Order: sequence, then structure tokens, then C-alpha cells
Amino acid sequence: MELKPNDTMLLDLPEEFSRRKRIIMGELKDRTLWFVRLRWWVPPSLAAGILVAWLIGVQFTIRPLLLVAAFILLYNVFLYFGGRRVEGESGLRTEYIQRFTYYQVGLDYAAMFLLIHYTGGAASPFIFFFIFHIIFAAILLPELSAYGFAAIAAAGMNLIAAAEYLGWIPHHALFYQGKAIDLASQPMHVTVELAFFSASVFITAFSTTSIMRMLRKRILDLAELSETVSDLNNKLNTLYAVIQAIGSIRNLEQVLHIVTMKLATVMDVEAISVKLLGEDAKFLNYAAAYGLPDEFIRNKTVEVAKSPLNRRIIEGESFVTGKVTKGEMFQFGEDLTAAGLQSVLFVPLKVEERIIGILGAYCKRPDKFGAREIDFFRLAAGLVAIALENARYYEAIEKMVRERSWFMMRVAHNLRAPLAATLSILDAVRGGYLGELNERQLSYLRRIDYPIRNMLSMINELMVLYSERSEKRQVTYKLVDLSVLVTRIQRTFQEEAVKKSLSFEVNIPEGIPEIRGDGEMIEQMIENLVSNAIKYTPNGGKVKMACAPGSNDTVCIEVSDNGIGIPKADMPRLFTEFFRAENAKAVDKIGTGLGLPIVKEIVSHHDGRITVESEEGLGTVFVVHLPVAQKERASQQPAQ
Repeated sequence: MELKPNDTMLLDLPEEFSRRKRIIMGELKDRTLWFVRLRWWVPPSLAAGILVAWLIGVQFTIRPLLLVAAFILLYNVFLYFGGRRVEGESGLRTEYIQRFTYYQVGLDYAAMFLLIHYTGGAASPFIFFFIFHIIFAAILLPELSAYGFAAIAAAGMNLIAAAEYLGWIPHHALFYQGKAIDLASQPMHVTVELAFFSASVFITAFSTTSIMRMLRKRILDLAELSETVSDLNNKLNTLYAVIQAIGSIRNLEQVLHIVTMKLATVMDVEAISVKLLGEDAKFLNYAAAYGLPDEFIRNKTVEVAKSPLNRRIIEGESFVTGKVTKGEMFQFGEDLTAAGLQSVLFVPLKVEERIIGILGAYCKRPDKFGAREIDFFRLAAGLVAIALENARYYEAIEKMVRERSWFMMRVAHNLRAPLAATLSILDAVRGGYLGELNERQLSYLRRIDYPIRNMLSMINELMVLYSERSEKRQVTYKLVDLSVLVTRIQRTFQEEAVKKSLSFEVNIPEGIPEIRGDGEMIEQMIENLVSNAIKYTPNGGKVKMACAPGSNDTVCIEVSDNGIGIPKADMPRLFTEFFRAENAKAVDKIGTGLGLPIVKEIVSHHDGRITVESEEGLGTVFVVHLPVAQKERASQQPAQ
């Protein structure tokens, strides 16, 4: 059986099962119970009819009619209690509902024949009420039942007419204003009327059953369509979950768990497996197996050359079987039988034209997989393959990034020690410990000293940036007293500000709330901002550092200056690594461009945010918003 023109399919599958057709029985139950509820109105309506007939001058024997009304009331009580069982029926069993309907129509027929007999026989106005019951039977009962009840109505009426005519039973004529309405004396008239009545009930049965046959087909088609739409919706949701996994989850193990679990649920199977090819394409290894026993996949590697089935699948074929045969058993081993799995479906995992593995589905029910399931599984396999490749590439990139970072840190660490030693030697030489130096020698030493210090500063900042981004870095959260921390920073930079004749103003109000964070990191963050403000503010300028309570339980740390400012075009790249504005390079040619990225990393670590306002030539204002500490969550000792 070939499912698609361009695909080869290995099949061991009988004729595809006919789709399950189910009718929601709720509507039929409601109609059945509706007739029980409607019947409560028959006795009072019959009594009202007797009264109206008496008022307009129609006379007949009243007592038998009242007894019939009581009979209807009595058996409807029993039908009511039977109807409660119908209402509580949760399964899709139709036998009980049909039997209950037979009881209703049968009892109603008995009551109808009695009413007709006591209200003029063939002349009774009740004879056409049989039509309603035939329609009722056609709706709720098998098709032949409607014809059966039509035959009973026709035969019953003819029998009553004949019995009255022959005198086997008494004839109860209707009287209107003292005159008898009696057809018994007109046999030809009665015969014609009964013929038309018989034709009417059979035509009603035929018409109603024809309509119901069409409606049942529509209901079946609608139920099947509804089931198909629901199944398609579930499958689309599964594909959407796989697409989400492709876009958001980078871990290969997590992607495998999500796609196998989702596919097992939507396909209503016991297990899903993913086997991936090794780099040499000679072996298949189980990468994931949702629902399969551990012993089925534990340490199991399939050698492609020794498995004709797996070899054909990774060559592009798909395999499906509705019942694993003895001839196929050697392909699966005894584990498949031990797990009770009968239906198996395998499709290749293909990325572009390259096959990376096999996606499998397993079910305990025979003949589980039809053409729709196979088509969906192929589509899912394409998305799964993309998700796996995406996760693989991402993990490879992460590994490269880790290796690069490790190499960078190793190089930086190895460079820092000799550079620090070089600076120590330079300081010793400049200090005159090796003899007096002339001005020319000191000039050369200063020219060497500045780039070495700048390089050492860059190495230190690179190591800090790596530490900020390292997953292994542990941030120690404690209560941080900003007044103590800012005072210490003021002492650190006061001398540098004096050398440039800068006004260095610090404003810390009393009772400033504590924040929760790593004191060393926060101090480094503020130091970077203050250092930049002093560096890029011309002599005689002003630098200000202030703390104040902010909105939404935050504390604001503001560092401002009236220095060179930041060009508007450079603002979007301000926190980019190794980026420096052109006017900053003009002030200080040597710089790392890592200070502000480090500041932003620290702010992010503390769930804060940073804003910048600047205008070239007028100055810059940095404002950091950090959450106020929650005392019960912080450590007991503040960071000083």
C-alpha cells in the first residue's frame, strides 16, 4: 500500500478500520424525557376538552374518558421514574432508551384506542394523534418500528370499526345538540375514511423515516467531522508546542522530553522513541524514549549494518505494522512482545536531505496507525528533526563560548601576573631605588607606564565581566547600607577630584533604605560610574553623587556631571562591550569600553534598571534603580 507517490512504505496492515461513528445520545434522551413531561398535560387537557365539548353541545360518555385520563396519569408516574434512569445513563447504550420508548408508545396506543372507542370510533377526533406517535417512533427507534406502529394504528382502527359494525363491542356515538354523529351506519364512508387514515399513517412513517435516515447520516458525518476537527486541533497544538521548543528551549534533553511526551499524548499511544545516528552513521542510539520500559532501551545500540529494517528507514522509507509478526520479531527482539506492543510506526528524522535518526511510535492496540496518523507523524518528524538540530547546534555554540571564555580567562590570568610585576619594577626604577634618573629617562618610563596600567585595567575588567556572566558565580546577597558604601567611595575618589579641581558633591539623606545585594558588586558599579564622571569632566567642572528613595519600593543612585556628554548617535551602543564614544576617545585615547557593560550586568543581577540622560557638551546623568531590601529575606549582617 503506497501512501504517497514519492515515498516507499513497508506495510503489514489489513484494510484500514472504518472510522468510529458516534452519536451524542443527549439529544435523544432529552426528546424521550420531553414526551414524559408533555404527558403530564394530557389528563388535565383531556378534562378541559370534556368541559369545552359539553359547553358547545357535544355529548359523549364522560366516565370512561376520565378513567382513561387517570390511566394515563398512573402509567406516566411509572414512566417518570424510568425516565430518571434514562437521565442518569452515562454510557452510549441505546438499548435501554429504545426499550423505554417502546413502553411509552405502547401505553399511549392503548390509551388512544380506548379514547377512540369511547368517542365515536371511526368518527373520533383522536384518530390522527397516532401520527405524532409514529413521528416520535421514527425519531427514537429503528426505522422498521415506525412502519410497525403505523401498521398497528391502521389495523387497530379497522378492527375497532369492524367490531363495532358487527356488534362485537358496543358503539359509543358522539352527539351534537342532540343529533348523533355516527358513521357506523355508513360502512362505505367508514371504509374510505379508514383507507385514507391507513395511507396517512404509512405515508407519515415513510416520510419521517426517510427524513430521519438523512438526518442520522448528517449527525454521523457531523460527529465524525467534529472528532476529526478536535483531533486536528490537538495535533496542531502539539506541533505548536514543538515549534515553541525549537524557538525557546536550547537543551537537547529538555527538547526530547517535550516532543516525545506531547506526541505520545496527541497520538494516543503508549510510547514514543527517538534514535539518533552517530557521527559515523554506523550506529543508532536511543536518545529519548517516553513510555518505553527502561530495559527496552538501556545501553541499547543498534548497528545499522546488521539491521535491515533500520537501514531501510534511514535510507528514507517509513515502516508501519498493525500487528508485529514472527517474521519481524527478530528486528525488535523479545522486549516488544514483553511490553505488549502490537502496532509500530517508524519514520526517518530528516533535516533538509540529511537523515539524523528515527522517530518511532508504539501502541498496544492492533492496527492503530492509519494514513492520517502516518502523515501527521511524518510532519511531526520534520519538526522534531529541526528541534534536535537546533538544540545540538546551540549546545555546540555554548560549548565553544565556554571554551573561548576559559581561554580568554586563562590568557588574561597569565598576562596579569607579568604586567603587575612589570609595573612593580617600573615603580622601583622611577622611585630611584636603582639610581637617579634624568628627565628624559623619566619621560620614557611614563610613556611605558601608562599603556601597561591601561592593559592591566582592561585585563581586570575582562575577568570581572567573565565572572559576572559565569553560571558558577555565586552572588552573596546581604543588607547593604548605601550611606556607608557611598562615603567610602567618596574618600576613594576625593583626591583624584582635587587634582582636577573638580567640585565633588555627595548627598545622602538620613534614613536611606537599605538594599539587598552583593556589597562588593554594588560598590564596583558606583565606582565605575564615578570614575567615568571624573575622567570625562574637564578641570573645574562638577561631579555629583546622590542617593534618594524612589518609587515602587526602590532606591535611586544618581551620578551626574557637567562633562563632555555623550553624542546622541552613540547612545544606543552605550552598554556594548568595547564601545567608546568618539569624544571619549579624544579625551583619553586608551580605554577598554568595558566599564558600562559591567555596570549593566551588576544592575541586572540585582533586578534593577539603569537610565541615562546626556547631551553632548553639557554633561551626563546616570540613575540606577535598585529594589529596597525585604528584611525577612536578607541576611542578618549588612555589607560594609
